[in-house]
Amino acid sequence: MLERGEVLGIDPNTNTGFAYGIAGEVPRLWSIDFRRDGDLHDYYGNLLAYAAAFLRDNPVKLIGIEEPLAPSGMGGRSNHDTTMVTIGSFAIWIGIAKAKKIPYQPVRVETWRKHFIGVGRLAHIKSASERRKEGKRLVEHRCKLLGWKAPDDNAADAGGIWDWAGASFMSVRPDRLQLFGA
Repeated sequence: MLERGEVLGIDPNTNTGFAYGIAGEVPRLWSIDFRRDGDLHDYYGNLLAYAAAFLRDNPVKLIGIEEPLAPSGMGGRSNHDTTMVTIGSFAIWIGIAKAKKIPYQPVRVETWRKHFIGVGRLAHIKSASERRKEGKRLVEHRCKLLGWKAPDDNAADAGGIWDWAGASFMSVRPDRLQLFGA
């Protein structure tokens, strides 16, 4: 177990979701479009510059990051650019974490969702796009119940990853629940 401290949760994507804060407290949630109006190479450069600056300026005791899905496991629902973004982003974050000796934990989407919303894969929903949509809706709803302000579904996903990392490796759960209103 790691000592309680700052956790960075990352949902790597073109619009990358982030959650940051001390495990068990209310995280700050945000997302950034690293591609902006550029191409894949701009995405990599923008992400690398941001990651290096963030980890230089903010203490991080643990990074939780969603593992990219293998294109072969996507059943034709991915394209070359998406694959390059998710795998490239994952590689950049892991490389910087290794170089800075920051502990990190990759996590499959099914694992952190099982922890955060109680179900890993919504197998009762046949359509892959509907499963994805419902999963994201449930994660956003859970963030709202916790009183976390997620600006979009990527930030909400990062919040779920952040919560999983803190609970799994620092044995910390949220200090308070906000069940009604937000």
